[in-house]
Amino acid sequence: MKTTAARTHTLNKIFLTVINVIAGLILLGALSWAVWFFVFFQNHEETNDAQVEQYVTPIISRVTGYIEKINFQENQFVHKGDTLLVIDNREYKAKLDMAQADYDNAISTLDVLKKGVATTKADVAVHKAKLEAANIAVWETQLEFQRYENLFKDDATSGQELEHKKAAYQSAKAHQAEIERNIVEAQLNTAQAASKVPAENALIELKHAALTNAALYYSYTFITAPYDGWVGRRTLQEGQLIKEGQNMLSIVSKEKWITANFKETQLDAVAVGQKVTFRADATGNQEYNGVVESISPASGARFSLLPPDNATGNFVKIEQRIPVRIKLADEEKTTAALRAGMNVVVVAGKKD
Repeated sequence: MKTTAARTHTLNKIFLTVINVIAGLILLGALSWAVWFFVFFQNHEETNDAQVEQYVTPIISRVTGYIEKINFQENQFVHKGDTLLVIDNREYKAKLDMAQADYDNAISTLDVLKKGVATTKADVAVHKAKLEAANIAVWETQLEFQRYENLFKDDATSGQELEHKKAAYQSAKAHQAEIERNIVEAQLNTAQAASKVPAENALIELKHAALTNAALYYSYTFITAPYDGWVGRRTLQEGQLIKEGQNMLSIVSKEKWITANFKETQLDAVAVGQKVTFRADATGNQEYNGVVESISPASGARFSLLPPDNATGNFVKIEQRIPVRIKLADEEKTTAALRAGMNVVVVAGKKD
């Protein structure tokens, strides 16, 4: 009996010792954790109100038509300028061809008008050359007539001969007057033809604008990627009718950043250019690096559709959060698992 009691007493002592050791270890661990927690949060600020952000751009149709071809799959990566889908463009191509024909016709008409101006200018030059010859003829016949007048006074020639010289002089003057009238008429024709050129130039500008507009609408039938990124959910099928202004798909950009909403009382630990670390819920304990790129000039509530107005009703003080944009500092392959909307925990060391 004594042996059994001694053995029981020994076991009890061992059990109590183990319990005390475990309790001591737990207490030591709790104390160590408390010290670490106190030291860490004395020197760091942390927020779990943070998400991964990417640009999500809706692609909206600018024309109405049936989808002719789709060149992408759901969640596919595309490059800037890739043709995502084609809308049936036969109607827009016909309008483009008509606008091109009208523009070409206006150019041809302008060319004809310019040639007409050049022709009438040439006519003026020809008539002026003829006028010079007519002036000489008038001068010569006038001298001849005056000479014969003097001879007639001296009875050195007959009256008939004088009448011939007078007729020649008058005929030369008449021819001179006719050429002068032709010059005036040619100048008027030139002015009239030249006056049509500005109007035709204006018409060409109008036709060119119509051509540009038709080409623009034709280009809208080819839907291209605005930048490198991933196509979101696909809800389209070939042959489906698309209307102007309809949202067809969305593109998610390659560019990523973190938006961390720090409490206003935490901002003393955050500065532009400061290095931070963060962990994503989706990737476990993997730690990522970032740099504070900018701090919002106002709280998130101020950018809401209906910002709060503390001058009305009963005032309840609510701690505000300030959005902070954080640039990813790791390589692209390291952050490839991060997606827009993922929750992250951001830790920023306090400034000295």
